[in-house]
Amino acid sequence: MAYVRELGRVGRFTAAMLAAAAALGACLVVAVGSAQAAKTPIGAYTTKGAWSFVSAPSLHPPKLLVDARAASKSLAPGDFLLANFPDVAAPGPMTGEGGPLIVGSRLQPVWFRPVGTGVVSADLQQEDYLGKPVLVWWQGIITATGATESGEVVVVDQHYRTIATLRARRPWVISLHDAAISGADIWVTVYRDVPGQNLAAYGGPAKGTVFDAGVQEYNLKTGALLYTWDALNPGGAPNVPLSDSEQPVSTRKATGGVWDAYHVDSVQALPGNQILLSMRNTWAAYLIDVATGKIVWTLGGKPSMDSFTFASNARFSWQHDVELLAGNEVTLFNDNCCRVVANNEVAHPNGPSQGMVLRLDTATHTVSLVASYPHRPARESDFLGSMQLLPNANALVGWGSLPYLSEFAGSGKLLLDATFPGKDQSYRALYTPSWQAIPYYPPSGAARSSHGRTTVYASWNGATGVSAWEVLVGTGAANLKRVSIASDRGFETAITLTSGSYRAFRVEALDAKHHVIGSSRVFG
Repeated sequence: MAYVRELGRVGRFTAAMLAAAAALGACLVVAVGSAQAAKTPIGAYTTKGAWSFVSAPSLHPPKLLVDARAASKSLAPGDFLLANFPDVAAPGPMTGEGGPLIVGSRLQPVWFRPVGTGVVSADLQQEDYLGKPVLVWWQGIITATGATESGEVVVVDQHYRTIATLRARRPWVISLHDAAISGADIWVTVYRDVPGQNLAAYGGPAKGTVFDAGVQEYNLKTGALLYTWDALNPGGAPNVPLSDSEQPVSTRKATGGVWDAYHVDSVQALPGNQILLSMRNTWAAYLIDVATGKIVWTLGGKPSMDSFTFASNARFSWQHDVELLAGNEVTLFNDNCCRVVANNEVAHPNGPSQGMVLRLDTATHTVSLVASYPHRPARESDFLGSMQLLPNANALVGWGSLPYLSEFAGSGKLLLDATFPGKDQSYRALYTPSWQAIPYYPPSGAARSSHGRTTVYASWNGATGVSAWEVLVGTGAANLKRVSIASDRGFETAITLTSGSYRAFRVEALDAKHHVIGSSRVFG
């Protein structure tokens, strides 16, 4: 997220800032170095340009803008999973509060959980835990200068009740990059500083610090640490040699002397007791046998370590979100950017960013390109990003450090191009066709009167099965009667009453068969 490049628009930041961002493990730690910035909460936001609701006045998610040419009939039916957080290198507050956010294909909110101004959130995903759908996201505390102090993974059920909150065992810290539930356990990406490393052979100090990166497996119910795999493996032979890093070691004091040689940014739990990791700074993904800790194969990276021969159009660099699919297909977001160079600037990208689908032939050890999803005009993302194939053969690309998400047809035709407002962005943009939820809390309602007419507003943050709303009115809570019904119109539905003077109201949420599935408290 260090700087933004799109259509010739370039913002430059120093290598020190970028290296510090990488070293702190979250790709979101570039900050404005002013006294004023130090006094401003990292998640400070304005409601201007955000959603506001009469019946839910405490909720102000960001309002995404959409290209008017969006071909909505061709979009995959379902919802987008986002988690907006600030580009802290940009001035001013966020637009809307930060937090995990579900929006529909028309970009109206479905569910939003604000995380406050002292915490940032990232990486909202839908997973299965013990056979039931859950939502998973990362949230953490960072300073006004962007330094990560702590991070945790939160898991909620289909009623939005928290069923697990997980933090790593020190000295490890959970990074925002990824989490993957497998049965009763969860894999998380982690990082730690390992000081006292002789980096002279790599152009660094004799006593330097390596920013070690890896993954850990925890039991979600007990929080017990079950397994750790890390790239550096201090005290033994590195699991991934430091010489594989494409990011040069920094000797500058402003970076703290920490070398982010690896940068694990995705983990996938696979059958056969294997996991697949992506490392941004080695340009490679690694299939690992959990029982032995050995690397089965390496996809990409230095030629001496790469297990495959690539077609010329299938190469990638600085990638994120690598996932192995059926039929040995791999999806990934190819950032194609960027190395921090010695003159305190970011090197030019290797090419435009794009979503990619590759096919691995494990018999011939070759890789071919199945499909690619670039944007036209080209976009160049410095960090973060995601790529997901959808059930109807569309592809969803989240542009990471650029504030966009795009849905493409399988042919590559752009169907939807949405933009986050202000300095908001989302690490990933993911899709779900199947999230169904009834919140544990009741619906919300409010009434407003003007010129002798009353309008009732109804909403139920996160409810997915509401078909209509019924309004009950009366002179008090004990004598309410049903007076109006209206079809659900998105996050908030406004129902104008035709006549009458009322002091008490209640709204009821109805499902498709007009059964009551939730009732608000009485309001006036």
